Amino acid sequence: MKIHNLAPNLSMIDVEPPIPGWEEFIGVYVLKGEQVALIDVGPQSSAGKLIEGLEALKVNPQHVSHILLTHIHLDHAGAVGGLLGSLPNARVVVHPKGVPHLVNPGKLWEASINTLGDMARQYGRPHPVPPERIIAAEDGSNIALGDKIELEAIYTPGHAAHHLSFLEAGSGMLFAGETCGVYLETVDFLRPSTPPPLILEQALASIDRLLERNPGTVYFGHFGSGGDARLQLSRHKGQLQLWRTVIGEALGKGIEEPEAILSKLLARDPFLKNLEKLPQAQYQRERFLMLSGIKGFLGDITQNQSKRRLKCANR
Repeated sequence: MKIHNLAPNLSMIDVEPPIPGWEEFIGVYVLKGEQVALIDVGPQSSAGKLIEGLEALKVNPQHVSHILLTHIHLDHAGAVGGLLGSLPNARVVVHPKGVPHLVNPGKLWEASINTLGDMARQYGRPHPVPPERIIAAEDGSNIALGDKIELEAIYTPGHAAHHLSFLEAGSGMLFAGETCGVYLETVDFLRPSTPPPLILEQALASIDRLLERNPGTVYFGHFGSGGDARLQLSRHKGQLQLWRTVIGEALGKGIEEPEAILSKLLARDPFLKNLEKLPQAQYQRERFLMLSGIKGFLGDITQNQSKRRLKCANR
């Protein structure tokens, strides 16, 4: 467990789940006002490290008023049900589409096993969240922490249909979850986070929504501060469009295997150029997750082609 102090009232706890290569990948943000908010909480297998991090930051568990979930995937929200006993006054803020899966995480767990296999088991099975501890946050909902600190929930689907980003307008801090992809500052590496089911049109529109808010500094779900939010959002929008072009060209040539497509992306995408600078275990992690991201694009392209064929047939 490592702590990164990012601003006078903002820290990030690297909860380091017990998976080789998963260090410097999952961060929990601790935002302090008169009350304390956590932005995402990591997987169930890292819950103990999160509690250790709060103790190291001298955060009184009773002062944690909100847990803001960008989305309910296991690496962002898996620990939430198990943590609530240690955070007696915290309420969980999540998009309405995520509420049923927090209250009864059975389907979420089954879907995670089907998608991630052993990785889901290493993240750990999520515990149910009592419905009275949940706040369903619509687009535009505000969460006040006192000291004039207020976070706005912004609906940003694409990575997930229930994804929220959170903007603290006074400081310009943007907690983007995975709307802006995955950024590893140590090697200046940026990649899409686009597992199936991806709806690329929604992902691009979500970036535009965040750009319209003129955010200052972006904080990635994976991993840490990316600096200038507008720069990173613009970089990532162009990257998504490039991936769509490269993958579409590959399909046009009969190339369908994700590994073969990844080779083409590595040759064309300048933001992937530092992949091999990562330690070997992290390198393998990123290759695995990029292959998953390519499958998201393949699904989106196939779905759009089916829609076009159906439209032509109905003319």
